[in-house]
Amino acid sequence: MTPPIETHALVAAAGSGTRLGFNTPKAFVELAGRTLLERSLDALAASERITHTVVLVSADMREKAEKIIADPVNHATWAGMSISVALGGGERMDSVFAGLEELRARNASPDSLVAVHDAARCLVPADMIQRVVDRATEGVSAGAWWGAVPVMPVVDTIKIVDTATAGPADGETLIEQTPDRATLRAAQTPQVCELASLYEANLQHMRTTEISAAHATRDSGHQPLQTATDDASLMEMAGKRVVAVEGDYMAMKITTPLDYRVAEMLLDDRKDAE
Repeated sequence: MTPPIETHALVAAAGSGTRLGFNTPKAFVELAGRTLLERSLDALAASERITHTVVLVSADMREKAEKIIADPVNHATWAGMSISVALGGGERMDSVFAGLEELRARNASPDSLVAVHDAARCLVPADMIQRVVDRATEGVSAGAWWGAVPVMPVVDTIKIVDTATAGPADGETLIEQTPDRATLRAAQTPQVCELASLYEANLQHMRTTEISAAHATRDSGHQPLQTATDDASLMEMAGKRVVAVEGDYMAMKITTPLDYRVAEMLLDDRKDAE
């Protein structure tokens, strides 16, 4: 069995969550009496793989987050996993980088792992977290890959469209291609990577973005950049191998009112089963 590697977690909880329809930032919305943030921390602690978690929040929610973490009941629930709060950024990528800087300031080993998780995926099962951390540990220990990401099969047919051909009022676009659904997967979190590799991948992307912005031309504007939508995509662009691990439908992301209602029903089913 591969020896464990110290694993930290970053929980992105700085988003406004306006699409969810609440006045409260998404991570602090209650779901069946417990905030999405608390439920996310429940799962990370229950996985027994995370030694320390940094919760990344907006400045106006920092006090609220610290009160949640200091709650005696929560403190007992999360025993074995220390938790701290740091300021995130305007975008998820900014928050993650702030979290990486926080871990470096805490002298976290560059060889340790970091699990980046979205508070909105608050129903993630602890055993899924275990799978992803263990697979990342296996690859990093052997020097075979530098991260692991939970994924789910795509059930819909996906179309690639040419957005430049959008029509006037109805937003119609031309379909360019239909990729093979068998090769497609939807990524979830937590995404687990070696700390040093993920930090360098972030720096490399920021440098590339700055260079592109500095060399815009009148004819072509900013140079085209490959889009980084999650941590795995940053690693891929940096040439670091990342493997896919079986995800879980319970790791759904709560973004819209419909997602919230589905999460309520899933919790009701879980309660009935107990």
